[in-house]
This record gives sequence, structure tokens and C-alpha cells, in this order.
Amino acid sequence: MSSSTHSHAGSHKLPGNCTLEKALETVVGVFHQYSIRQGEIDQLSLSEFSTLLQEQAPSFLETCNRNKSGYLENLFQETDLNNDKELSFEEFTVVLSKLADDVHRISHGSQRCGPDRD
Repeated sequence: MSSSTHSHAGSHKLPGNCTLEKALETVVGVFHQYSIRQGEIDQLSLSEFSTLLQEQAPSFLETCNRNKSGYLENLFQETDLNNDKELSFEEFTVVLSKLADDVHRISHGSQRCGPDRD
């Protein structure tokens, strides 16, 4: 099954048309796009996780030495809270908070690598 045609049985969209709701649906859609490539649906393997960030968040990886060897593996292990070698959506939200923090700092004209540097 192609990732672009996958849908979750019984999946529902939020009824609202608010900007934040649309953004959240987009985040969930991107997670689903990558989490169905291999293995269990709704779980990201290290390979899927790495591909997702390389394709969807290249600016995040280009800052603060995040594109150095081993960074993605360490980030994956750090966010794999139950140590099952896969990331659930809930575990992936830890990474999303790091991405959101970068975007927030940029919105204020700040350096991405601040005191809470990765």
C-alpha cells in the first residue's frame, strides 16, 4: 500500500476550520505518511524517523550541529521512552516540541541555538 493513499480505518478529521486545528492535522498526516512505510502502523522506526526529519525538517537538522553523525540516533533513543525501538506519536511529540521551539525563537529574531542548546 502506498503511503500517499493510506488512511486509517475510522479516521476522523476535526470539525473546525481553525488554523491550529489544521496545523495539528497536518502534523498527524505527516507522521502517518512516514509511520506506514514499514513495520507497525503508527510507529516510527529509526529509519522512518530519520527520513521524516531529513525530508520535512532540514533546517532543524542544519542548525546547532544537529546534522552531525549520531544526532538522529541519539534523538531517537532519547524520545523512545519505552525503549521498544519505535516511536509512537506521543513519543514523537517530544521532537515536535524541539521543532516548535526553533520556530518560536526564529519568530523573535533569536539565534536558534540558545541557552537550552541541543
